[in-house]
Amino acid sequence: MGKTMKALVYDKAGRENSSIRQIPYPECGDDEIIIRVMSCSICKGAEHDHDNGKGTDLARYPVVPGHEFAGYVHETGKNVTDFRIGDRVTADNTEYCGDCYYCRKEESNYCPTFGSLGHNINGGFAEFVRLKKEKVFHIPDHLSFNAAALSEPVACCLHAVDRADIKYGDTVVIFGAGSMGLILAQLFKASNARAVYMVAGKSSKLDLAAKYGIRPIVMDRNDYTVHEKAILDENPLGVDLIIDATGSTKVISESMKLLKKGGTLLQYAIVHSGEKVAMDPVLMFNNELTYTASFCQSHNFGRAVEALGSGIVDGDSLVTGEFPLEDFYAGLDENVNDRNSIKVIIHPNTEE
Repeated sequence: MGKTMKALVYDKAGRENSSIRQIPYPECGDDEIIIRVMSCSICKGAEHDHDNGKGTDLARYPVVPGHEFAGYVHETGKNVTDFRIGDRVTADNTEYCGDCYYCRKEESNYCPTFGSLGHNINGGFAEFVRLKKEKVFHIPDHLSFNAAALSEPVACCLHAVDRADIKYGDTVVIFGAGSMGLILAQLFKASNARAVYMVAGKSSKLDLAAKYGIRPIVMDRNDYTVHEKAILDENPLGVDLIIDATGSTKVISESMKLLKKGGTLLQYAIVHSGEKVAMDPVLMFNNELTYTASFCQSHNFGRAVEALGSGIVDGDSLVTGEFPLEDFYAGLDENVNDRNSIKVIIHPNTEE
């Protein structure tokens, strides 16, 4: 029997179809790098969908989940020259064909054969993970593996900031105080925005947003006029940009009235499949409003590592739980069920 490693495997969607077990150690190709995973972050949406039987939109089973990770270079192929064994790294989880219409336009997000570690390629909830060399990025010595594992969500949020086309002096309102909302808030705080607000249910997450310098507003889910009044009292003409990080069709529909003329609503969170967003076409037309969206990321990892390394995004402050790989399910349950949980980190390996 060849060399093996410990990994979480979903043979198909559903917890009953998964286990933590020994699987073959990946073979390192000439242009590949194998990372010894020290921290792998739970993406609540993706991991919950693997676990609840729904499966992710990109999933192809069996698969090792986990697309947010960091660790040490463990092995390099013969054509790898920029990395050495022991280097501290993170990695871009995406893979594209490189030759389709969209890839040739440098719009790889739209590649029809879009691949992603943790969805249709084995990911980071394992002792080791294999990457193409061009997908691996050095991380600074002062950046923890926990924070570096958040490079992927930060990269996705950077794509949203780019899509939002923020202008100097704009006012931004973010609905939702989950991990993505809190990352987006930090990035917009460091942008040209005049002010950044966060609207969410009362929890420790809003308190954290306030520490970042974000203006917290408690949402009354039974009476939206409460938070709407709080925003409009300070911004009588409305706001320039709304980011939905809740995935609630009601929030998306109702928040449109808070936009200034010429304003933009960007949908960041995924809504439930089959749900529809109600729009007021007269409001949209008369006020020349824009409704757009942001999906995933491509080629943003370098900037993401810089944002984390510089402290623009405080990754460590988002970590609310840590578990060994053997306790993955306990970590996932905490992340899903505890409303104060933000990012839960799984450790497939420990420092020796």
